[in-house]
Amino acid sequence: MRVDELEISDRVAEALMDAGFINLHPPQAQAIPLALQGHNLVAAIPTASGKSLIGYIPALQMMVEKGKRVLYIVPLKALASEKKEDFDRFSHLGIRAVLSTGDLDSDDKGIEDANVIIATSEKADSMIRHGSRWIDQVGLVIADEVHMIHDPGRGPTLEVTLTKLMRRNRELQIIALSATMSNAFDLAEWLHAKLVESDWRPIPLKEGVYHNGRIEFDDRSKREVPPAGEDVWSLVKQAVEDGGQALVFVNARRSTEALAVKYSKEMGKIAGRPLSQQEIGILEGETETTATGKKLSSCVKCGMAFHNAGLTYRQRKFVEDGFRRGDIKCIVATPTLAAGINLPARRVIVRDTTRYETNYGNSPISVMEVKQMCGRAGRPGYDPYGEAVLIAKNDADFDHLMEDYVDHDTERLTSKLFNEKILRSHVLGLLATNDADSQESIIDFLKETFFGTVSQLFGIESVVDGIVRSLVDEEMAKVDGDSIRATSFGKRVSDLYIDPASASILKEAVVNINNDTEVLPILVAAAMTPDVIGMYPKKSDTDRLNSVSDAIWDNLLVDPDDIEDYDYEYFNSDLKVALLTMDWIEEMNEDTITDIMGIGPGDIRVKVDMMDWIIYAMSEIAYMFNPMAIKKIRPLMTRIRYGVKEELMDLVSFRGVGRSRARALFNNGIKDRADVAAISESDLAAIPGIGPALAAKMKQQAGGRSEPEKTYTPSEEEAMMAEMAAEYGEPVVMQEPSAEPPKKSSSKTKQTEEGSKQTNLFDF
Repeated sequence: MRVDELEISDRVAEALMDAGFINLHPPQAQAIPLALQGHNLVAAIPTASGKSLIGYIPALQMMVEKGKRVLYIVPLKALASEKKEDFDRFSHLGIRAVLSTGDLDSDDKGIEDANVIIATSEKADSMIRHGSRWIDQVGLVIADEVHMIHDPGRGPTLEVTLTKLMRRNRELQIIALSATMSNAFDLAEWLHAKLVESDWRPIPLKEGVYHNGRIEFDDRSKREVPPAGEDVWSLVKQAVEDGGQALVFVNARRSTEALAVKYSKEMGKIAGRPLSQQEIGILEGETETTATGKKLSSCVKCGMAFHNAGLTYRQRKFVEDGFRRGDIKCIVATPTLAAGINLPARRVIVRDTTRYETNYGNSPISVMEVKQMCGRAGRPGYDPYGEAVLIAKNDADFDHLMEDYVDHDTERLTSKLFNEKILRSHVLGLLATNDADSQESIIDFLKETFFGTVSQLFGIESVVDGIVRSLVDEEMAKVDGDSIRATSFGKRVSDLYIDPASASILKEAVVNINNDTEVLPILVAAAMTPDVIGMYPKKSDTDRLNSVSDAIWDNLLVDPDDIEDYDYEYFNSDLKVALLTMDWIEEMNEDTITDIMGIGPGDIRVKVDMMDWIIYAMSEIAYMFNPMAIKKIRPLMTRIRYGVKEELMDLVSFRGVGRSRARALFNNGIKDRADVAAISESDLAAIPGIGPALAAKMKQQAGGRSEPEKTYTPSEEEAMMAEMAAEYGEPVVMQEPSAEPPKKSSSKTKQTEEGSKQTNLFDF
């Protein structure tokens, strides 16, 4: 079937064909007409079989011909920018695609004229909680990779968000795109949708197990692999010498680096190339060179790379783009890569089918996750076939891998919503947005979730009752007869999109902050919240953690005994996060931090971003319960964002000046805006890292010049934060930072029962 045979407008058909979409794959030809007829749809087809187009074509028709808006929900932040680029190809049709913004105020700033928003489920839920007018005008919701609903971390939010959207607009159309699964019919029943299932792939995929020098595939054909040393390298080398590329999946970050380094010398003989200084700068670290960056750079010049969450956004993006271009022949990655971006290869090698789980030791990886990795094999337009290979250690392991993974169906999807700790945040969200106003209406809502569709909800009444009582005890909700409503505190917590348990900890902390409170206890309180994931304390951390713990224990803002279910074993993990943040704002070199903490540069960004968010939430809660504490908390936001001591806060408020440049300015006698205004432009430009262009810009910002506004070039740190935001589904829009707290409504307004809308929601 051709695109121009679909029931779509000529404009849309022509645009699609101009973009190279002419003939539909069989699953697309089956699914797209159903969606164009207005049916809800669940499309469960293999990875790399063209799922996205099943959503794109109805979306274009909805926007161009029906004038309605589209919400595109992605499970992982890394996918958002890919989807935006796809929609941008059709901008000539008048379509404006926007990545969901972090500052969703009541005026829908930045999204009011968008036709399609690409967002994570957390962002979509946040828009609902903030009363976004934009989301009320949506005619179509596309839920990409909807099988992620089984994920304990992100699944419940996706489930609740889709349920809210369906209940609010019964005419809303939903298209759910999924990998193949054994109970796709359950999803279809929940979404009141037509189901299209298919095993068709544009590139044939053979899955198999490697053992004793050969691969046995699922069709029981065999392929010999010439020995070239280790098993993994033998498989990689054969694929590359055959003209393909390889993805190797291992279960630990350290293994990604170790294997890439180990194989880079041999790969260099096949695919080595020199790197430019600009490329070296991106890989090694543009602001501060790190050991991880140097290691990555040395691998990439040999045609190898590693990919894990310890890398910065720019490093990961460079690796991904280099692989797509064919400059990088092999990536060794953790499984996250398989569930994220579109990055297929000729051969996928799954070395590990277990991973270490706290309290459980090595546990088997799910069949679904392994199938996701295997599905990355076969590049449409490049490869005549795809091979996915698991590696067996012995004969018994060969039988296990063949029976339990290669020949096995994926697990049934199950809801992860029925957990009191997970439900409490969503119940508060329902109360805050008036989606529920009684225990009965909360239960009615849950009946319409995926969980409610596939289960009998046994015991749900007592769980909901316990949650409501805990929210009342924490003054986030009030009960009046059968009626329940969120208090102003509860509404604010819902807007901030933090766990109610986190809000309780932050509330206790801000009440105890006084003029003598030091920075570290504030950071420790933030790190103790459930929203901040602790860091594993290594043996080498013991002396420092014990010493700091002894020093600050009597000055803690929150007593661990007051935190429900808090285990003292967690404290060192939380303290390590606080110390990392402290090292960062004391301007410790990134390489030193990664060495001391045993982490990668990207981990610093992840923890900094999370602590920034929680410190912001702490400041907002302080407005309600101890406004005097704000003067202690607010400066931390700027310091955490830029990684600077307090003396540099004025300097990093200049656009284009980040951590490194601010320190260079300070060390050369430029300590504030007055100094920038007083110094000559030429002398300012001569300071290391500044240069003529930035000097002119700084003089203008300091009021020293009156030329027309020029194009703004972000600093390294600003660009880093923006690109992280792009990765996480945010627009790359720079705003001049300020060391001053943003203007707020009066404290009287703050404490009304209506609460206030959050206008500066941080990244999720």
